[in-house]
Amino acid sequence: MKVFTWTRRYRATINSILITCFTSLTLNTISNAEGNVFKDYIKIATQFAQVNTLSGLLTAGSLVLLISFNVCFWIVRHRLNKKILCEEFSNFMKEHTSPQLKESVGNGCLSWGEGKTVEICNDIIFGWNPENILLDDYENEQYRFYSSEECKRKFGNKSYYFNTDDYNRFKASDAFQEVIRKGNNLPRFMLRRCAKNYNKNNRKLLLSFGRTEWSQTCYIWDRFGKSKGHEVASNDLMSEYSVGIKSGDESDPYLPNSLCMHLLIESMDNRVVLALISESKRNDNPGTWAATLGEQLDLEDFTDGTNYYDNFVVRWMRRAFQEEYKFDGAMYDDIVDEASMKCLSIDFESDRYNFALFCTVQLRYTFDAFYEKVKVLLSTEEASKLRGIKIGEIPEILMTYADEEKRKLYHPSTYLRLLIFFVHKYGYARAERLLLKCGKKKK
Repeated sequence: MKVFTWTRRYRATINSILITCFTSLTLNTISNAEGNVFKDYIKIATQFAQVNTLSGLLTAGSLVLLISFNVCFWIVRHRLNKKILCEEFSNFMKEHTSPQLKESVGNGCLSWGEGKTVEICNDIIFGWNPENILLDDYENEQYRFYSSEECKRKFGNKSYYFNTDDYNRFKASDAFQEVIRKGNNLPRFMLRRCAKNYNKNNRKLLLSFGRTEWSQTCYIWDRFGKSKGHEVASNDLMSEYSVGIKSGDESDPYLPNSLCMHLLIESMDNRVVLALISESKRNDNPGTWAATLGEQLDLEDFTDGTNYYDNFVVRWMRRAFQEEYKFDGAMYDDIVDEASMKCLSIDFESDRYNFALFCTVQLRYTFDAFYEKVKVLLSTEEASKLRGIKIGEIPEILMTYADEEKRKLYHPSTYLRLLIFFVHKYGYARAERLLLKCGKKKK
């Protein structure tokens, strides 16, 4: 994979060198040939086949290398970028996917555990560059719930419609009035739409944001049965709403959510950094391992109040590092290889009805060196909640979802994050093969 990545990056340079060599040697052969190049072209052409001479050997060799290099490149690229998941693997994903998502698996959608991809980069090995994640539009008016009649037209037949009357009753409850009294009903920013452009040579992800608040997202989560951050069986309502979660014009309108960045951190020695979620985060599966951190979108990440920021995703990531690991600017620049950041997908978390932009970034240090640098910034308890796993361990972790006790060790979204990252590193074909092999060993 590393060889292919390097080859793709420098392919144009390699081709230029080989073409230059072949052209130069060809012109040299012609200039040294006896006879008229226009009249005796057959005679001159035969001199190219004389590999017993140094110039003839180099000319033939450069041509063979040029053709072989590009043929091998296209064959490997085709194998690694295979977009159609085999039927066996689609069925395999369904065996390790929450029941409410099984109808969505296949047709290019990846799913594992409680999550599924809503939009995924076609060229997943390389992903979207963060500068190509564009804010298409931002609706600055507070989200409003519709009447049941309006909801039926927008969402189709559902056993329950989120509506203004029920929301107001939820917001007036004693429990939530306490949240409001303490000033914790904070503004949040929701994903309204997402779509890809169609230019294969300039891939972009187009996002549309809207404004909501904590009370609205809590109302949604409360109805779906994920009230205390513990993984419990989702109710049938989630199955009804998950089917319409797609991208583009055919998707159902998205309900209030708090768009999050799921950032998987990879060390220089190719270890995935896992972090144990603090017990203080009671609404986010405390005590589970996550790959690696999550950070909700803030207004300051994408606008200064007048203009939208270019490359807002990097600003978002930088803030995530600063808040999670207490980095200052100099330490961030030293440790994080910002240029390596890639965005791979938009994911849907079905255990809490939420959306996440899934990204990955590499560090400039091995995991052990990274740990030594951050542990002095964190408390002893926080520092003990970091560990690094080898990429080859990912299949074993993914298989734990089939065990109801073992799955409690991991944050529900970690399964999908690891699956997408695994495909990103190995390509569809090899990732499928390794995961199926691991699954068969477990049976």
